[in-house]
Amino acid sequence: MATSSTLAPPWKTLFEAALDAMLIANNDGVYVEVNAAACGLLDLPRSALLGRRVADFLPPDTNFEAVWQAFMAAGQARGEQQLRLPSGGVKTVEFAATAHIYPNHHLSILRDITDRKRTEAERDALSRQLEQWVISSAEKLQRTEAELRSQQQRIDDILNSLECVVWSVHPETLETIYVNAAVQELYGYSPAAFVASAELWFSCIHPDDVPLLNADIKALQEDVKIDREYRIFRADGTLRWVRGQARLVRDKAGRPLRIDGTTVDISESARLDAERKQAELKLKEHQATQQLILDAIPDLMMRVNREGRILNLISGGEITLYSPIIPEQYRFIYEGFPHDLAEQRMHYIQQALDTGRPQRYEHALELNGQLCHEESRVVPIDETEVLVIVRDITDRKRAEATQADLNQKLKLVNAELNRLATIDGLTEIPNRRSFDQALDLEWQRARRQQKFLSLILCDIDCFKPYNDNYGHLAGDDCLRQVAQVLNGVVQRPGDLAARYGGEEFVLLLPDTALDGAIEIVEKIQAAIAQCRLPHAFSAVAPNITLSFGVVCHRPAVKEHSPRELIHRADLALYQAKARGRNGYVVADSGD
Repeated sequence: MATSSTLAPPWKTLFEAALDAMLIANNDGVYVEVNAAACGLLDLPRSALLGRRVADFLPPDTNFEAVWQAFMAAGQARGEQQLRLPSGGVKTVEFAATAHIYPNHHLSILRDITDRKRTEAERDALSRQLEQWVISSAEKLQRTEAELRSQQQRIDDILNSLECVVWSVHPETLETIYVNAAVQELYGYSPAAFVASAELWFSCIHPDDVPLLNADIKALQEDVKIDREYRIFRADGTLRWVRGQARLVRDKAGRPLRIDGTTVDISESARLDAERKQAELKLKEHQATQQLILDAIPDLMMRVNREGRILNLISGGEITLYSPIIPEQYRFIYEGFPHDLAEQRMHYIQQALDTGRPQRYEHALELNGQLCHEESRVVPIDETEVLVIVRDITDRKRAEATQADLNQKLKLVNAELNRLATIDGLTEIPNRRSFDQALDLEWQRARRQQKFLSLILCDIDCFKPYNDNYGHLAGDDCLRQVAQVLNGVVQRPGDLAARYGGEEFVLLLPDTALDGAIEIVEKIQAAIAQCRLPHAFSAVAPNITLSFGVVCHRPAVKEHSPRELIHRADLALYQAKARGRNGYVVADSGD
């Protein structure tokens, strides 16, 4: 059986000091040599590991003979593998194996990735959960949008079924915004023709009536409602009498938005009285149709005077009320409403009447034990009355709250994932990945600005005896205290102290010459000495000490990688240990 004596220096030193588990097996798959890291990984002392077979640590359903023969034939293998420990635990490792590193001896290198796999699984599960939340919210929003489109289509169908012409034009250019299908019957032109030409309306009007219509358009700008009878020529040249009603619609800021109106044919009867009767009938039908439209609207609409009396309920809509409003019975806003809501509504009613402008506000209320949200619009009708329109916006508010909650949860998850990816879980200082990223950035900056970049690689002296004798918990606490000392010494924003691996740490010092780097090393030595962390099993001192490898370099323009910088610091650290530890060695210039 081969022993560690078969490994010649410096390979024996590297084998024992390696942070990854290294094991050597013979042709039968029996371990003949292992390093300290392998003992830690497999939770067995060296004496218990030697003589065991590789198959002892593999899952029971593994066909070891087939796997071993395939490996021997291929000469190498790598991948991920689950290991069974004598304690009954299971660990996931990355492995790289090489056959015949020397005759009849085969090397395996293992790295524990159990925590990383668990973190990745938790992250993936959380991401899937968030994705389901987002999909569910998106589906709700799509359903709401579909309902709104369906509602709009119903309104269009109703308006197109009317015999009177319903239209809407721009308040300044008089370009057609909307006209229903009834315009084809009355004017002989299609709705598209009026949308395409703003002049078509006026080209149809009898020349003698054009001045009257121009005067009406000017009166509309003063919020006068127009009710006019005039003559038009159809596309086929026939003359018709029509009755047109119009009003100017303003936006919340009081700016003209559009002119809405209706046009009714009143020219069918030969006699004027008959014509007027027919016009009145058409008007009643139009009003009935308007009521149908109002009844189809889900909003609550009611007329209210300045004193807060509900004059009539125009549309009950889909709003849940505290108590029913009987259209035939007049009542006040304060009757049946919570006092604070009634006060709020009266405030906006007075505001609308005093300013002559529509008011809009939102409020929350509790109905049947549930929190609801409503949007109210108060539109002045004249100097004494307003139209109050109330819309239930509970679903919209809930959707907004749900989306905001999802966004906040996503931010927290991303922040935690970023922290886990860049911070060492044990020492709470930046990890190896964070250091690699910072090194690449600072290397490029130093090369671009031609400034010095210093790197300090340090290692806790005799840490394995410390861990073996004081226990892993004490070892972890020691690593944390050393990490805090290092993190406390580096004060500049660009400086970085990170855990490099195991008991090894690294300090990155941008824009720092060699004397500055050595000063940092001396501060660390003083701080560590002041901590007086006992180490009765150290071959160097009775307390914890560190060894340092220091390198300072100004990258040349053509130097593209900082890897040589790390290599030189590592060699300097190795020399510091070889010289007795508890000191530092400055790497050569590398020129």
